[in-house]
Amino acid sequence: MNSKKFFFVLFAFVGLLLVSCSDEQQSPVTPTDPSSLGKDIIREFTGTEEPLAITDPGTITVHNGITMLRNMHQNVAFQVTFSDGGIDILSGEGDLELNANIDVVNGTSFWWGNKTLTPSDPEALGGQFKFTWHGPGTLGPAGWTLTFQEVGHGEGGALTGIQCFNDILVTASPNLSTWIGDAEGYLKTH
Repeated sequence: MNSKKFFFVLFAFVGLLLVSCSDEQQSPVTPTDPSSLGKDIIREFTGTEEPLAITDPGTITVHNGITMLRNMHQNVAFQVTFSDGGIDILSGEGDLELNANIDVVNGTSFWWGNKTLTPSDPEALGGQFKFTWHGPGTLGPAGWTLTFQEVGHGEGGALTGIQCFNDILVTASPNLSTWIGDAEGYLKTH
Protein backbone atom coordinates (compact mmCIF):
# COMPACT_ATOMS: atom_id res chain seq x y z
CA MET A 1 0.00 0.00 0.00
CA ASN A 2 2.86 2.38 0.75
CA SER A 3 4.34 1.91 -2.72
CA LYS A 4 0.97 2.82 -4.30
CA LYS A 5 0.89 6.07 -2.31
CA PHE A 6 4.48 6.82 -3.27
CA PHE A 7 3.78 6.34 -7.02
CA PHE A 8 0.58 8.38 -6.77
CA VAL A 9 2.44 11.29 -5.15
CA LEU A 10 5.28 10.96 -7.67
CA PHE A 11 2.91 11.05 -10.65
CA ALA A 12 0.99 13.98 -9.17
CA PHE A 13 4.25 15.91 -8.73
CA VAL A 14 5.40 15.15 -12.30
CA GLY A 15 1.97 16.14 -13.60
CA LEU A 16 2.10 19.48 -11.80
CA LEU A 17 5.61 20.06 -13.07
CA LEU A 18 4.53 19.46 -16.69
CA VAL A 19 1.43 21.62 -16.37
CA SER A 20 3.43 24.54 -14.99
CA CYS A 21 5.92 24.53 -17.87
CA SER A 22 5.37 27.00 -20.67
CA ASP A 23 6.82 27.67 -24.11
CA GLU A 24 6.64 31.42 -23.45
CA GLN A 25 9.84 33.20 -22.56
CA GLN A 26 9.91 34.25 -18.91
CA SER A 27 11.43 37.73 -18.66
CA PRO A 28 10.98 40.52 -16.14
CA VAL A 29 8.54 43.28 -16.95
CA THR A 30 10.18 46.66 -17.48
CA PRO A 31 8.14 49.55 -16.06
CA THR A 32 7.78 52.55 -18.32
CA ASP A 33 6.58 54.93 -15.60
CA PRO A 34 9.20 55.79 -12.90
CA SER A 35 6.40 56.34 -10.36
CA SER A 36 5.50 52.66 -10.73
CA LEU A 37 8.78 51.84 -8.98
CA GLY A 38 7.34 53.25 -5.77
CA LYS A 39 10.09 55.85 -5.38
CA ASP A 40 9.37 59.02 -3.47
CA ILE A 41 10.06 62.37 -5.13
CA ILE A 42 11.48 64.99 -2.74
CA ARG A 43 11.44 68.74 -3.53
CA GLU A 44 13.19 71.02 -1.03
CA PHE A 45 12.18 74.65 -0.47
CA THR A 46 12.81 77.75 1.63
CA GLY A 47 10.34 80.57 2.15
CA THR A 48 8.56 83.07 4.33
CA GLU A 49 5.17 83.28 5.96
CA GLU A 50 3.53 86.49 7.14
CA PRO A 51 0.12 87.56 8.41
CA LEU A 52 -2.21 89.55 6.18
CA ALA A 53 -5.21 90.15 8.48
CA ILE A 54 -6.92 88.77 11.57
CA THR A 55 -10.20 87.24 10.42
CA ASP A 56 -11.36 86.02 13.87
CA PRO A 57 -9.80 87.22 17.15
CA GLY A 58 -10.77 84.02 18.95
CA THR A 59 -10.88 84.09 22.75
CA ILE A 60 -8.28 85.12 25.31
CA THR A 61 -8.49 84.12 28.96
CA VAL A 62 -5.97 84.32 31.78
CA HIS A 63 -5.72 81.57 34.37
CA ASN A 64 -2.99 81.42 37.05
CA GLY A 65 -0.88 83.91 35.09
CA ILE A 66 -1.10 81.92 31.83
CA THR A 67 -2.67 83.68 28.87
CA MET A 68 -4.69 81.16 26.87
CA LEU A 69 -5.40 82.05 23.25
CA ARG A 70 -7.92 79.85 21.47
CA ASN A 71 -9.18 79.73 17.88
CA MET A 72 -7.70 82.96 16.53
CA HIS A 73 -7.71 82.95 12.72
CA GLN A 74 -5.41 84.93 10.47
CA ASN A 75 -5.19 85.19 6.72
CA VAL A 76 -1.54 84.46 5.83
CA ALA A 77 0.70 84.53 2.77
CA PHE A 78 3.22 81.73 2.28
CA GLN A 79 5.90 82.30 -0.39
CA VAL A 80 8.51 79.65 -1.20
CA THR A 81 11.35 78.99 -3.62
CA PHE A 82 12.08 75.40 -4.63
CA SER A 83 15.74 74.39 -4.88
CA ASP A 84 15.04 72.47 -8.11
CA GLY A 85 13.58 75.59 -9.76
CA GLY A 86 10.45 73.65 -10.72
CA ILE A 87 6.79 74.62 -10.60
CA ASP A 88 5.72 76.20 -7.32
CA ILE A 89 2.64 74.28 -6.18
CA LEU A 90 2.93 75.53 -2.59
CA SER A 91 3.02 79.35 -2.46
CA GLY A 92 -0.31 81.02 -1.82
CA GLU A 93 -2.66 82.34 0.82
CA GLY A 94 -4.41 80.50 3.59
CA ASP A 95 -6.22 80.44 6.89
CA LEU A 96 -4.02 80.00 9.99
CA GLU A 97 -5.65 78.87 13.23
CA LEU A 98 -3.69 79.89 16.36
CA ASN A 99 -3.90 78.42 19.86
CA ALA A 100 -1.40 79.14 22.61
CA ASN A 101 -0.58 79.03 26.30
CA ILE A 102 1.64 82.03 27.03
CA ASP A 103 3.55 82.65 30.26
CA VAL A 104 4.84 86.21 29.91
CA VAL A 105 6.42 86.25 33.39
CA ASN A 106 8.66 83.28 32.61
CA GLY A 107 8.96 84.15 28.91
CA THR A 108 7.71 80.81 27.63
CA SER A 109 4.83 79.67 25.45
CA PHE A 110 3.49 76.71 23.53
CA TRP A 111 1.56 77.10 20.26
CA TRP A 112 -0.49 74.78 18.02
CA GLY A 113 -3.15 74.82 15.35
CA ASN A 114 -4.13 74.12 11.77
CA LYS A 115 -3.56 75.84 8.46
CA THR A 116 -5.37 75.49 5.15
CA LEU A 117 -3.25 76.77 2.27
CA THR A 118 -4.47 77.31 -1.29
CA PRO A 119 -1.56 77.49 -3.76
CA SER A 120 -1.91 80.28 -6.31
CA ASP A 121 -0.28 78.43 -9.24
CA PRO A 122 -2.88 77.02 -11.67
CA GLU A 123 -0.83 73.77 -11.83
CA ALA A 124 -2.27 72.92 -8.38
CA LEU A 125 -5.66 72.51 -10.13
CA GLY A 126 -7.58 73.92 -7.16
CA GLY A 127 -6.06 71.61 -4.56
CA GLN A 128 -5.21 72.65 -1.00
CA PHE A 129 -2.73 71.68 1.69
CA LYS A 130 -4.15 70.92 5.15
CA PHE A 131 -1.50 71.43 7.85
CA THR A 132 -1.22 70.72 11.55
CA TRP A 133 1.54 72.51 13.43
CA HIS A 134 2.95 73.03 16.94
CA GLY A 135 5.97 74.31 18.81
CA PRO A 136 7.43 76.28 21.72
CA GLY A 137 8.31 79.93 22.04
CA THR A 138 10.63 82.00 24.21
CA LEU A 139 10.62 85.70 25.01
CA GLY A 140 13.93 87.55 24.68
CA PRO A 141 14.97 91.21 24.81
CA ALA A 142 13.95 91.83 21.18
CA GLY A 143 10.70 89.83 21.28
CA TRP A 144 9.47 86.28 20.81
CA THR A 145 11.25 83.46 19.00
CA LEU A 146 8.90 80.60 18.08
CA THR A 147 9.91 77.33 16.43
CA PHE A 148 7.14 75.40 14.72
CA GLN A 149 6.99 72.07 12.96
CA GLU A 150 4.33 71.66 10.29
CA VAL A 151 3.01 68.62 8.46
CA GLY A 152 0.64 69.09 5.55
CA HIS A 153 -1.30 66.77 3.28
CA GLY A 154 -2.42 67.70 -0.21
CA GLU A 155 -6.11 67.32 -0.95
CA GLY A 156 -7.78 67.67 -4.33
CA GLY A 157 -6.55 68.84 -7.71
CA ALA A 158 -2.92 67.97 -8.44
CA LEU A 159 -2.02 67.91 -4.72
CA THR A 160 -3.61 64.60 -3.69
CA GLY A 161 -0.90 62.30 -2.36
CA ILE A 162 1.66 65.06 -1.76
CA GLN A 163 2.93 65.66 1.76
CA CYS A 164 4.68 68.77 3.06
CA PHE A 165 7.09 68.82 6.00
CA ASN A 166 8.63 72.06 7.19
CA ASP A 167 10.06 73.97 10.12
CA ILE A 168 9.22 77.62 10.63
CA LEU A 169 11.27 80.02 12.75
CA VAL A 170 8.99 82.91 13.72
CA THR A 171 10.21 86.20 15.14
CA ALA A 172 7.49 88.30 16.76
CA SER A 173 7.26 91.60 18.61
CA PRO A 174 7.11 91.47 22.43
CA ASN A 175 3.33 91.97 22.36
CA LEU A 176 2.94 89.43 19.49
CA SER A 177 1.15 91.99 17.30
CA THR A 178 3.58 91.56 14.37
CA TRP A 179 5.51 88.53 13.18
CA ILE A 180 7.25 86.89 10.24
CA GLY A 181 8.29 83.27 9.74
CA ASP A 182 11.23 81.78 7.87
CA ALA A 183 10.45 78.32 6.52
CA GLU A 184 12.57 75.42 5.38
CA GLY A 185 11.18 72.08 4.27
CA TYR A 186 10.27 69.71 1.49
CA LEU A 187 7.38 68.23 -0.49
CA LYS A 188 7.21 64.45 -0.76
CA THR A 189 5.30 62.75 -3.55
CA HIS A 190 4.71 58.99 -3.46
